[in-house]
Amino acid sequence: MRVAGIEEQAAEWVLRLGEGALDAGEQAELDDWLLADPRHQATLQRMQGVIHQLQGLREQRGPVSAALAAGNLPARRTPAARRTLLGLALAAALLGGLQLGGVQPQVWLADARTAPAEWRSLALEDGSQVTLAGNSAVDLQFTAGERRLRLLRGQVLVDVAHDPARPFVVQTDEGSFRALGTRFVVSEGAGRSELTMLESRVEARSAEAGGYIVAGRGERAWVERERVGPLPAIDPQRIDLAWQQHQLVADGLPLDQVLDALAAQRRGLLRFDRAALHGIKVSAVLPLDDSERALQLLAEALPVQVRRFGPWWTSVERVPAKN
Repeated sequence: MRVAGIEEQAAEWVLRLGEGALDAGEQAELDDWLLADPRHQATLQRMQGVIHQLQGLREQRGPVSAALAAGNLPARRTPAARRTLLGLALAAALLGGLQLGGVQPQVWLADARTAPAEWRSLALEDGSQVTLAGNSAVDLQFTAGERRLRLLRGQVLVDVAHDPARPFVVQTDEGSFRALGTRFVVSEGAGRSELTMLESRVEARSAEAGGYIVAGRGERAWVERERVGPLPAIDPQRIDLAWQQHQLVADGLPLDQVLDALAAQRRGLLRFDRAALHGIKVSAVLPLDDSERALQLLAEALPVQVRRFGPWWTSVERVPAKN
């Protein structure tokens, strides 16, 4: 058996072990697998060691920021969150490092984070409410003069409690979004952050050039490190409802951007050829917490097919036009 095959099997065993005790049949199956090849146990132990190391890093960070109200952090991870944590750690073990697909050490150590397809709401000590979309991570730093939320990955909806003495700032690698009392969404992407206003006004400012734009209710803006600009307006009530129901609202959105959003909410890989899908637009409301259903809806409505190769690999391909 090739080594990659052994690592894939070891990864599945670590995931199964991490979800709870094995039943008698599963334990017998594991025992047989370990005895079949001396490399099996060595590979399994190596992957478990990576997971323990990452969990130790998390514990060493100390208490979560005091900006999180007591009682809001669950004592135990959900099964889905545990499986995602293990899956990412196993990917790190397979590649010999802690960075894969944008996963950085600071994300592992974030004050709050969510697994793919896991939404989470937090109450902050100032009365503000924060909702993390699936596959998101934030750090919090509250001082006497400012309330700052650092969006490390994904999307966050912020409902800011009014406090004129302490502005509320959401920061990303590309820029910052400053508000006093308002409700808005910030999304962090590859080299670009986006703002969606649901209530009141926010100042969006680029990180380096200092350019800024003020967005009001229903308005949107994009921010890059040296530039900032407006985006088409939206219906804030529709976006608010979509957040409550964990949905993606697409109005003529390019298919590759829709697939990027779905890929962030899945375990494993979602592969597609951007050039081959060019020109396909999506107008639909899709469930982000059920990406399999979302892909099925896309396949039913668009000239694409979804192909699955086991639990870790899915591809979306354009269906050739019939002559």
